[in-house]
Amino acid sequence: MGGEDRDYLFGKTRMPLPDKEEIAEMVAAIIPWSDPISETPEAPYTSAGMQALLTPVSENPVHPPEPAESEKVVKIPLNPGKLPAGFTYWGQWIAHDIISPTHPAQNHYSSRQVSPALNMDSLYGESGGLPPHWLTDEQGFFRLPDNDWDCLRDNCNTPLLFEPRNNDNAIILQFHSQWQRIHNRILGSLCQSPEQALPHLCEDVSWFRKAQQITVALFHYLVIHEWLPAILDRQVYDYYFSEQPPAVTILGSDEYISRVPYEFSHAAFRFGHSMVRETYKLRGNDSFTLHALLTHQAERGKAIPPIDWSLFFGGFAQEVQPINLIVVSGMGGIPVSRNIAERNIAAGMKAELMTVQECKQYLEGEYPELFKGCGLTMDDSESLLTELKMDPMNQASLFYTLHRENRLPLWPFLLAESSAQEDNPGHRMGKLGSVIIADVLLHAINAAKKQLFPLKETQQELAICLDQFSKQCGEENAASLTMSAILCKKE
Repeated sequence: MGGEDRDYLFGKTRMPLPDKEEIAEMVAAIIPWSDPISETPEAPYTSAGMQALLTPVSENPVHPPEPAESEKVVKIPLNPGKLPAGFTYWGQWIAHDIISPTHPAQNHYSSRQVSPALNMDSLYGESGGLPPHWLTDEQGFFRLPDNDWDCLRDNCNTPLLFEPRNNDNAIILQFHSQWQRIHNRILGSLCQSPEQALPHLCEDVSWFRKAQQITVALFHYLVIHEWLPAILDRQVYDYYFSEQPPAVTILGSDEYISRVPYEFSHAAFRFGHSMVRETYKLRGNDSFTLHALLTHQAERGKAIPPIDWSLFFGGFAQEVQPINLIVVSGMGGIPVSRNIAERNIAAGMKAELMTVQECKQYLEGEYPELFKGCGLTMDDSESLLTELKMDPMNQASLFYTLHRENRLPLWPFLLAESSAQEDNPGHRMGKLGSVIIADVLLHAINAAKKQLFPLKETQQELAICLDQFSKQCGEENAASLTMSAILCKKE
């Protein structure tokens, strides 16, 4: 398989799929307190329905004020080794940048052509030509409201975004708007002096493109040096992201793909659904439920506030929910009208993804150097088998039975694999999940580099720019730069 026809890393399964009753039992075990699976087909999408769900209708939206000093919360240190809550939505932002919408409603209201390259075109739009006038001003700065947290909106209070999914919840929307501001900071820093004026985009777009290159390079740096080391199995991370490029990868370095493989989009990169908390502190002492965050609505009379990012990144952040076979009940009605566990299992089955045993057999036979270098084995650990047998609702442990029959769908297996990790269980992916994520994201990052800064000299110049930006964030150089340093400090 090559070129545009490569939809899979490993290929399709040859095993019989779970039946309807087995799917329902798995869903009930993963989200035990959610409503039963609906027997009716999914309702047809309507623009009005989606807008009513996701966008508050207000002709004169009121932005919440800064909380008083007395309202600010006493922050609790993050437990060592645990993932900060912001990593969930950082991962969701990555997913929206490189994965095409998989929900029919999202397909209907998104016109963006998604690229499998991590080029941040969910922020900038598809590359080439001038940015649209509604997105940037004449010099290439993102148009933003007067506050320091929201994005530009139209007369109906709908955010103006290239990627509508980045309005799926209030956290990812504000994360998106912060990266618009990071671009503006970088573009402004390119001026040699305060008196220097940037040229009009129609006269010279190179300043905008350079700021875009630096912003993308910064995002890549943080993904490689902060997000991935925390998420991936350590041996897998070292294999893919050490100083020397990996000798063997599943996706070739020069291989063109038109979409990310299904094992990534329909299974491995859905691990974040298990990390979602039932409630989040956004600022001060006020917690907001998933429903409030998904609908952008007030909670107990309080509007969604500007996020205090130190509650999501850094040493005093909230923790994610552990990655395991339990998903919080608030995810039981997501997306829109279906159970997220049902949708994830069904997506993998519709794509006919291989089971874990088939994936490992394929890797061992076709990529033995990668298989060995990442520490994969055909054997199951006792901790993994124990995890598959766990049953909080006192039901028969179907996960273990299906796994023994080589019929367990890939997504629930990868959740169990993470929870069974010896190194920080529940806060790091297992080996197979890590291989899928590492292989696809390495390819996505390299594809973006070839597109946006193919020359070695350009990459060297960008490294210097990152060091300069680090100093603006109060860090000595890029080596000490983190998402917390960027988002949690005032300009």
